[in-house]
Amino acid sequence: MQVNSVPAEIMLVQDNTNAAALVLQNLGFRILHIGTTISVEGPETLWESVFNVSFVTRKKQILPGIEGGDASYRKAIIDSLEIPLKLRQYISGVAFVEPPEFF
Repeated sequence: MQVNSVPAEIMLVQDNTNAAALVLQNLGFRILHIGTTISVEGPETLWESVFNVSFVTRKKQILPGIEGGDASYRKAIIDSLEIPLKLRQYISGVAFVEPPEFF
């Protein structure tokens, strides 16, 4: 079974990025970059268990008018997203990354 790794940007409550990154890493997320946001990735199952999100497969046209210009990706359904208690002092939100669109 293939594990779908899902990237996201973590928005911070305040400038306490190192502590937030450490908690996320201890939960099992891979830290990609720390800046004004924290770029992370993790398997769908981790996102589902930690943040109570689910995923569906979507298709998106990224290169209009070009055959094969579509991309399939896993879209996060965030209707029931919940930031865990141990992260609320650090995290204000999560933005899931989708494929870019080229015009």
